Amino acid sequence: MNVGLRAAGNLLDGAPHAIFPRHPLPGSTGLKTDKLLVALLAGCLLSMSGIAFYYKLGWDRMDAQMREIASDVDLVNATMQDLGGLYRRTRIAIIQAQLRSQGLPLIVVFGDSIVEQLYCPALAGRNVLNAGISGARVLESQPFLESVLAAAPGPLVIVAMGVNDAFGTAGTTPEQFEAGYETLCKTVLADNRRLVLVNLPPIESDKPEAQRFDASKIARYNAIVAAVAGRLDVPLADINAMLAERRKTSGQSQTVDGVHLNPAAAAAWRDAVYTVALRALTRPDS
Repeated sequence: MNVGLRAAGNLLDGAPHAIFPRHPLPGSTGLKTDKLLVALLAGCLLSMSGIAFYYKLGWDRMDAQMREIASDVDLVNATMQDLGGLYRRTRIAIIQAQLRSQGLPLIVVFGDSIVEQLYCPALAGRNVLNAGISGARVLESQPFLESVLAAAPGPLVIVAMGVNDAFGTAGTTPEQFEAGYETLCKTVLADNRRLVLVNLPPIESDKPEAQRFDASKIARYNAIVAAVAGRLDVPLADINAMLAERRKTSGQSQTVDGVHLNPAAAAAWRDAVYTVALRALTRPDS
């Protein structure tokens, strides 16, 4: 009896759980899952935002670096394209410095790289200013000529340029060359100086540098130089004929690259031009 009552009591004590088993409230598990998903999504969005921020920051830095590189490339390209101009400006500055350190009056030799590479000793007791500039062309030399004439008084000017006007196939036309060359000569004469003209040396076609010049223009320009000398009644040093004869008789090249003179030819150039210049200095005024 007592055993039965205790068993019945135990059954009743557990009745609520046995009869009504424990279950979560409807929707409580789904709510926890939704919260978890929201948290995960928020974390993903936050992570993606951070990644996007750092990606944009890196992209901005890369873009800035690329722009800087592009700017540097443009600067390098501009510098490369202006190498000739840079050299010309530097060479002019050197010539101007030489003007300030030499005794006056001066004999001035205008020319291109062929002249620039020459050694020009004194002539008839007067210093000789080598005003040769590599790359100089007749059509571009008027301002420089005027500046040197203004700064360097003297009795005589030697003009020996024109090879660069025959550079390439699209260079100076013969008409342009003649007009520019005669203007240079008249500028010298208008400054009450004596003038000696030097024609262009022959191009040696068997050398590599010669391929960059139009040899037919050299011949035409030399005819123009002779015509200008005749019209203005000024002496002409025929360097072309002298160097061609030297090569013919010796069988040896007169240049180092087809254009620029070797040491022996440079000395012959200087001797021939100085001989004509000395005669011009001592010639009575007409």
